Amino acid sequence: MSPSKNLTVDRQFFIRASPPTVFDAISTPRGLASWMVARAELPAKTGARYELEFDGGWRHRGTVQRLQAGRSIALTWAWDGVPLKGTVLTLSVRAKKGGALFQLAHSGFPREKRWMDLYGVSEWGWTYYGMNLKSVLETHHDLRSRWDG
Repeated sequence: MSPSKNLTVDRQFFIRASPPTVFDAISTPRGLASWMVARAELPAKTGARYELEFDGGWRHRGTVQRLQAGRSIALTWAWDGVPLKGTVLTLSVRAKKGGALFQLAHSGFPREKRWMDLYGVSEWGWTYYGMNLKSVLETHHDLRSRWDG
């Protein structure tokens, strides 16, 4: 079998919090600001435009591709100044005994040498942010630091 033309970052984290609590954290401006971004504009509507601003001022903008209330949100994902178009970030949650399973899939990275650094940084970044979400919801401790970057 030949490899796919595209790469996907897949991560999952068990979180000792209710699925509605996790969904709120991954799908609302207030929730996203608690573990990932400095500021978010994220209308809860398929087709809506969103903007996420991270510490340091860099931004991601795109469209809410799909929203399933209480279950998942998919966002088209673009980086300022990066010509790669067409990646999609899907965040989802489902009940698991004792908490919730948070799943993250960032798909659409071309299997080309020029995108491997961006793919690698995304693997690292999503692991970091997933662990921070777990920390914030389980212990109320935000792991982000002003020295991160």
